[in-house]
Amino acid sequence: MKIAGVVLFSATPIGSDGAIDYSRWKKHLDAALATGVHSLTLFGSTGANGYFTESEKMEALEVVAKHLGGRVPLMTGIGAMTTAESVRLAKHAADHGADAVLVVPLNYWGPTEREIVRHYETVAAASALPLWLYNNPPLAGIDLTPALVAKLASIPTVVGMKDSSGDLTRVFTVPRMTDGKVKVGIGQDTLILEPAASIAPAWFTGLANICPAECVAFWNAAKSGDIAAAYGLAQKLYPLSELGARYGIIRVAHSALDILGRPLGGPRPPILNLDGAAAEELRAALVKFGF
Repeated sequence: MKIAGVVLFSATPIGSDGAIDYSRWKKHLDAALATGVHSLTLFGSTGANGYFTESEKMEALEVVAKHLGGRVPLMTGIGAMTTAESVRLAKHAADHGADAVLVVPLNYWGPTEREIVRHYETVAAASALPLWLYNNPPLAGIDLTPALVAKLASIPTVVGMKDSSGDLTRVFTVPRMTDGKVKVGIGQDTLILEPAASIAPAWFTGLANICPAECVAFWNAAKSGDIAAAYGLAQKLYPLSELGARYGIIRVAHSALDILGRPLGGPRPPILNLDGAAAEELRAALVKFGF
């Protein structure tokens, strides 16, 4: 199954013991899927990739894939500090229910272009799963530029890129530079209308943890050509997406669900829920949204 449409970047529920809370997670996913969410990603940025061990990520994929039972396409984030770990996660994903893998180049020592290319080549060779590049310069500190993506497009399994650079031109530039091979999905919740109404195949969003029905309604309106309805929904979603951009969508998603009485537990420390004025600002935005 292809990753497409509204792709829930799921938050990862944490129990009081600090472990992943699968009971809450299953209920959260079922509620989102009931609204029509098209695809699911585990361990994206909203899911706190980088804050879980290799074994935790493997177990999570197995549990969630079994629970979903093929209801929607499932992608799992396998970005890691070392190529070897990403390779192991890729192999595991291929054998345990993933339909695609998402690879962000986590780093401490900023890798050279040659190192980035070698990393992706090696990870891609570990499985036949479709591979989505994940470009998130603000968080990863690396920009997968169109020129670099054009080089990565020679890797057979690379099919797309989630782009969180904020540069809308890449939705059009990257497919043109890769002869249509690499599609660009929306990765910035504040910049959704133009790419959704044109050629973006997917919207990877943490907002769908909070308001999945509205996210789906926006996407369907945009893709059906009802631009007036899509614009109205984009306006409605914007205050929450702006807070996510300003405070971090992982904090906003977990905090909003707490406020709405659908708690998933806080993010895994050292990340914390919002407090003080930021929490009150979020509470006011949720009331204005209509919750």
